[in-house]
Amino acid sequence: MRVLLAAVAVWAATAGPAALAAEVEATLDWARRVELSTPVSGVVAEVAAEPGDAVAAGEALVRLDPRPLKAAARAAQARVDRTRPARDEAERELERSRELYERTLLSKHDLQVAEIEHAAADAALREAQAALEQARLDLEYSVVRAPFEAWVLERPAQVGQTVVTRLEARPLVVLAERGRMLARAAVAEVVAGELERGRQLEVVVDGRGYAGTVRTVGLEPVADGGETPRYPVTVVFSHDGAERLRAGGKAKVVLP
Repeated sequence: MRVLLAAVAVWAATAGPAALAAEVEATLDWARRVELSTPVSGVVAEVAAEPGDAVAAGEALVRLDPRPLKAAARAAQARVDRTRPARDEAERELERSRELYERTLLSKHDLQVAEIEHAAADAALREAQAALEQARLDLEYSVVRAPFEAWVLERPAQVGQTVVTRLEARPLVVLAERGRMLARAAVAEVVAGELERGRQLEVVVDGRGYAGTVRTVGLEPVADGGETPRYPVTVVFSHDGAERLRAGGKAKVVLP
């Protein structure tokens, strides 16, 4: 029995840290946090999100008053309707001019004039079409939607608030991805040297284990005042989207 215990002690002393699993303290953080705004100026007409709400991908969170944007879209459409017939007529005139020129019934100068008039009419139509496309995009962007399943962290937007994006695009809603979190830990240099991006590690939160993947391994030590340098490691893991894990919560990362 003494021989067996001695053998185990020698193995444990020589196997190194890679052979013995260890846990390090970690702090939870959001895997993805975004501040949503809009490139469109206007007045906030509706707010459909509150901090703590769970929202689905594509869900409308803030709407600007659409009336000025719809009016701009109608004006742009009218411009397209006005310029298209002129372009079509210039195109027909150009074809007639080419036929006459081929039959030597029209001078080179007159053909060039028809080509110039067609180019101008075509440019006017394309400009009008671009303005219509932009007006439609502005109308689409006037609704701020969740880009993914998320928790609402902040909602600075208020009904009646004027949004002036040419001055500063201030966030209207702040979201955090639902169903994925980060565990941030700091490890010794020898451990950091054994880890690489994509390696599988377990994250433990409140006694429950989650399969995680190393996202980053830092190259500079954290400034924690310790004598032995430690390097930052982040591990991303998925969880049930209904679980309300919070940034700043405590966790542990199980090292190999």
